[in-house]
This record gives sequence, C-alpha cells and structure tokens, in this order.
Amino acid sequence: MPPPEAMAHALVIRADPPDLCSSVALPRLAAGDPRCAAGTVLPSPPASVHLFFNERVQLVGRGVRVVAPDGRRVDRGPVRIDGPEVAVGIDAAQPGTYLVTWRVVSADTHPAVGTFVFSVGHAGSPPRGAPDAGGAASASSVGLLLQVLARAVHFAGYALGFGAFAFLVLVLRPLGLEGSRAEGRVWWLVGLGVFLLLSAEPIALLAQATSLGGGEGGPFDPDAVSSALDSIFGRVLAQRVGAALLLWVLLGAARDAPSRATGASARATGAVALVGVALAWVDGQAAHAVGVRPVWLGMGLNTLHVAAMGVWIGGLAALLSVWRGWETDPALGPVAGRAGIAVRAGRLFGAAAGALAVTGIGMAVQHLRAPADLFTTPYGRTLAVKLIVLLIVLLLALRASRSVPADRPPWWTREAAALLAVLILAGFLVSLPPPV
Repeated sequence: MPPPEAMAHALVIRADPPDLCSSVALPRLAAGDPRCAAGTVLPSPPASVHLFFNERVQLVGRGVRVVAPDGRRVDRGPVRIDGPEVAVGIDAAQPGTYLVTWRVVSADTHPAVGTFVFSVGHAGSPPRGAPDAGGAASASSVGLLLQVLARAVHFAGYALGFGAFAFLVLVLRPLGLEGSRAEGRVWWLVGLGVFLLLSAEPIALLAQATSLGGGEGGPFDPDAVSSALDSIFGRVLAQRVGAALLLWVLLGAARDAPSRATGASARATGAVALVGVALAWVDGQAAHAVGVRPVWLGMGLNTLHVAAMGVWIGGLAALLSVWRGWETDPALGPVAGRAGIAVRAGRLFGAAAGALAVTGIGMAVQHLRAPADLFTTPYGRTLAVKLIVLLIVLLLALRASRSVPADRPPWWTREAAALLAVLILAGFLVSLPPPV
C-alpha cells in the first residue's frame, strides 16, 4: 500500500512565461547558466503571468510583482487566485528583461518567496530596482533560523508547561507530595513553560515577516507583517497565543484547587490536559501534518507526537529539579526512598518514549518517498540525525534505569541535554520542506 499523500511547502511547478531555472524545470539549466539571467525570450509581449503551485496558497500582499526593464511596476489589475493557480495581467510592451517576484503562504503556514525572469524581443540587463539576490538569500537564511528558534522555544515551553504538569499529577501527587518544596519547584517550571510559549510567538511573527519581506522591505515590511497576520499563519498564531493564555489560567486554577476537593482538582486537571492536547493539535496546523491525506491521520499522529515529546522532556526537567532538592526537603522523607519517584517517572517516560517512536515512524512514512531520502534530501538528513540522537537518548535512559538511584542524576542530565538537541532538530525538521 503506498503511503498517504503528503504535500511540501508551496512550490511553483509550472510558470507561464516559463521559468527556465526552476528546480522543476525540464530541462533544468545549471546554476550560473547565462540563460538564467534573461530567461525565456518571447517574440511578443505576454498579456499575463501565470504561476501553478503544487498546493493551494494564500497571497502575501499583492502576491505577484512584475518589474519592467526600466524598473517600473507593470502588473495590472487584481491578482487572480484559484486554488493552486495564481495569475496577474501585465503591460509588457517594452523590449528587454522583466523580473517576476512572488510571495505566498502555503497551507501549513510556511512562507514561500521566489523570482524568475523572462524577456520580450531580446535579452537585456536585469531591471533597475530589482531586489538583490544575495540580500534575498540572506533574508531567507535569517528567516529560517528565526523559524527554528521560534519552534524550539515553543516546543520547550510546551514541554515545561504541559509535561512538567503531567509529572506533577502522575508522579508527585500519587506519592502524597502536595504542598512540598518539590511541588513548588515543579510549579516554577510550569510557569516558565507558559512564559516560553508566549515568548515564542513574537519570534515566529518576526521569522515570518523576515522570510516574506526580506526581498522588498526588510523584516519589518508593513505589507509582509500585516499580510502574515491576515493569513493562515496569523490565525494559527492567534490560536497558540489564546491556548497559552487559557493554559495559564487553568494551571492557576489547578494550583489553587484544594487537594482535598477531589472534584474541583480533577476538573481543573482535566481542563489543563484538554487544552494541552488542543495546543498540540494546533501545532499540526503549522506543520507538515496539515498536508497529509487523510488530514485526520497526519494531525492525529502529530498531536500524539508533540504531546509525548512534551511529557518526556518536561517530566525529565521536573524530575531533575525534584531530585536536586531531595536532601533539603523534609516532605520527601516519608517517601520510600528515591525509588518511589524514580519508578513512577520511569513508567511515565517509557510510555512517552514508546508513543514518540510509534508516531515518529508513522510521520516518517508520510513524508518520505523512499528510505534513500534519509541520505539525499535536507529534510531526510535532518530526520536521520534526529533519529540518531533519539537512539542516544534511549541508551542514556536505559543506562540510568540500571543505576542505583543515587547515581542516576548525571545520566538524566545527559539525557536532558540530548533531548534539548532533539528539540532544536525538531524545529529544523518542521521548517524544512519534505521531499516532493
């Protein structure tokens, strides 16, 4: 059975006039070929420019910009968009070389920017006022790095805000540690997680604006910022901010609910869990999961994957925080040694690791065309490195489980450091297009 169809970031698969140097052009011209500087030479002026994408897109600002040889804008009338097809009328009566610049947002909120040229009558010099290719490439690189940073901060915030709370509910409270200093330290981590969740969104907006506006107005191009907020990216950003604020309120209610008021505590805990899962679902709208068919399969696997990641990483951070204060916390004395916490935490982390492995395999099947993609594409190589690091994490966790409780913290610290690397790699993975 073939894997479910998965779409990548928005990619122009055909243009009219043709883009001779497109990555999907047949035949594809080599980088540096002099024909790339002039593009297709047309005997007569075209009436419009058509772009055909591999998926439905949303325009950023006007979406398509066409510059004549003398630097004038020659795109005329409204840009027409019909699913994956974008078209705009042009006035290309002047002989010479024209520059086409397009900016869109794909269904998974990723920005896509591109340029190509064509000539009328004869080849000429690049239009005056054309965006500098080196500057656009630099902006694209900065935008990618900011996207990775935003996603890594978001994942870290989710892990602490949701995963550390899961550790508190599933490990500490069953051992009767309500009100202890250990619980207080875990609550501090939970609060830090909410702060990181909220801090990630301005970085994400800056990343989107940098990626979209780097070629025309820099990262603070008002057109790029307003268009980003008015796109699917802006709606997902609003959902994440709203979910983080709601999570903050519900965590406060869960903390204030008396432990003896079983009903109130259970309702608050259940509400936090529901919002945590919902936030993981929202994350799927800004990931490759939204392009998988059927959508529910991609979104479901992504939700479970993010939730399992959060429980493992956040829980491990909480465990290290509790363990560090063991000697100075009188409330930990009645616990039957450190083994009580270690055993419950090990079961929780084992379940999270299992869910992470199963959903990770499912997501890899969705997004890779063949095993060779692990070695021949940027997405595949990043995924391969992530898998290697996860294997190291599992080996460290196994080594820790076979140590006596007093000797486990150094192994847990190494495990936490490796998981932090996994977060960063996950940020890269979500920001890179899968093979198409």
